[in-house]
Amino acid sequence: MTQCFYFYIFLSCSDVQSAFLWTAFTHALKLKGEEIDAEKFTAENFVESKLINQQKYEKSMAKYLKSGVLSSMKRMKKWKAEKSPMVIIVCTSALRAVAILKEISSLNIRAAKLFAKHMNVSDQVSMLDNNSYPIAVGTPNRLLKLIQMEKDKNGDGALSLECTELIVIDCIEDKKKFTVCTMNDTAPDMMQFIQEAVVPQLKKRKTIKFGMF
Repeated sequence: MTQCFYFYIFLSCSDVQSAFLWTAFTHALKLKGEEIDAEKFTAENFVESKLINQQKYEKSMAKYLKSGVLSSMKRMKKWKAEKSPMVIIVCTSALRAVAILKEISSLNIRAAKLFAKHMNVSDQVSMLDNNSYPIAVGTPNRLLKLIQMEKDKNGDGALSLECTELIVIDCIEDKKKFTVCTMNDTAPDMMQFIQEAVVPQLKKRKTIKFGMF
């Protein structure tokens, strides 16, 4: 196969994506000696982009978000839920997160920066407390820290997925062909974030989905 795995998983059907994520999820948690408290991910837990049917496409997060993976672009632009973005995009690094933010700037939608570069945790806590963000772009470690912050009266940390509808996993590869789901530096926190934040929501409702980009 001449295409790299990033393109392969991005353009794969939901069955393949769910199998890939479940394998990475269970592998990472077993290495940490943690119990897996989740039902196996299925195609129903994933959104499919209309881009998978195109022969030619541009790698753009903005195009991906406009390709049918959202319930409504108009609804996203009017998003008002505090602490719980409609879309959370998870990247390998702050550098990649900045690149994603540039890609989605054309959407003219406010995005929360949930990664370490130039921002500390306390600033991000205050930012989430006082604003509503349709989109958040972050790294696994920082997202996990914000989820694990001291809980409020509703049982939520600084970041909540109570209203979140889409977790986009940015599957771009590094030079060694690792992604945020398989890289030693990011996979443990990525899967812990899914375990602690996404799985409880999957158990409560069907409106939260994974997306692979």
